[in-house]
Amino acid sequence: MEDKNSRQERRGARRIKKNLIIQYSMESAPELRKWDVSSVRDISEKGVSFITNGKFPLGIIVHMFIRIPLKPFEWFEVSGKVVDVEESRTKSQDPEFNISLVRIAFMDLKEEQKILIREYIAWCLSKDGGKK
Repeated sequence: MEDKNSRQERRGARRIKKNLIIQYSMESAPELRKWDVSSVRDISEKGVSFITNGKFPLGIIVHMFIRIPLKPFEWFEVSGKVVDVEESRTKSQDPEFNISLVRIAFMDLKEEQKILIREYIAWCLSKDGGKK
């Protein structure tokens, strides 16, 4: 059985739990994209996870806009690949209840985007006394 520490080590980047606004779409063609909104569960410079009520197949590309508080008037635009989906335990009790935690690995993150995420994580950790 895998423990939380071994999962954290595999991620390769510091991840923090913060509620950030995220808009996302699975459509590849920009004119066909239907956007949904959720909140981020956690974020690192390698990826993000968030709660959704949609079905996300492994490997699908997701387009996202994330609002980072260090630049509150700008949307952080990025794409990523679904690497894990954790369905809610409640779904087994009620098939119409379709909430999942989706984990996305960022693709082609620009250097300035990595720096922004690193700075945000450092800022959060300094404010929270080093707690995630």
